[in-house]
Amino acid sequence: MKKKILITGSSGHSGHQIANLLQPAYEIIGVDLVEGKYTTQLGSLTNQKFVTSATQGVHAIIHTASLHAPHVPTHSRRAFVDTNIIGTLHLLEAAKANQVQKFIYTSTTSLYGESLNDEVRAVWVTEETPTIPRDIYDITKIAAEGLCRDFFQKEGLQTTVLRVSRFWNEPLEQKILYRMYRGLDVRDVAHAHQLAIEKELNRFEIYNISAQTIFTQADLVDLKHQTRQLLQQRIPKLVAYYQQMHWDLPNSIGRVYAIDKAKNDLDYIPQFNINQLLNELLNAT
Repeated sequence: MKKKILITGSSGHSGHQIANLLQPAYEIIGVDLVEGKYTTQLGSLTNQKFVTSATQGVHAIIHTASLHAPHVPTHSRRAFVDTNIIGTLHLLEAAKANQVQKFIYTSTTSLYGESLNDEVRAVWVTEETPTIPRDIYDITKIAAEGLCRDFFQKEGLQTTVLRVSRFWNEPLEQKILYRMYRGLDVRDVAHAHQLAIEKELNRFEIYNISAQTIFTQADLVDLKHQTRQLLQQRIPKLVAYYQQMHWDLPNSIGRVYAIDKAKNDLDYIPQFNINQLLNELLNAT
């Protein structure tokens, strides 16, 4: 009999992709507010009775559902608290009550917030970089991470947090640029969640999940102040592609997400990095 994996936000961009990857090996219980291919139950995480019922007989929970940064101008702080904090608490309480074995929380690199500002050099962002929130989105994601840590420490629930960088659909110019230092492909998002589900961890851990950067810590000053020259040295085919498309190269890059911890602990090796993306684009022309 296949183990049941409950995925919240199963109709969303990441939830759908995670379900698609896991469904041959696991029975997927998809929970969302809207219908989707892998959504089997419609309901709100703010409804504790619904959450408790949905998690019965479940081996693991992957919690991707959230209000996100684009919702900040359109939703109240209370809506963020209800969805991102109370919804997470309901899931964790239900996981304890129903003896769920694992809880994977999809967090965000956004919560590093003000720590990403440095006038001298680009910031090399590891899991040890302080979280200094800029808005209610960051605040609620940090709080939800804290709940996951608390349930690991106090209740023995195996919880793991994946801080995922940008992966949503956006203009190609930005997608190419971000893939070098602060973005990734949704297929690598799904792969990271699969690894987290399959890894047995006896400790609470947080992992940055992003594409493999082409930069090193030795590049940080040049990234901040001489980005175009560094790109010409490091990845000339990107410069040529930007010129072909009549796009402007950035004057400065301010951060790089480091994934060494996920590589070491989870064997996470992203497959869809900047060179792969560029090769696909060049081969299509």
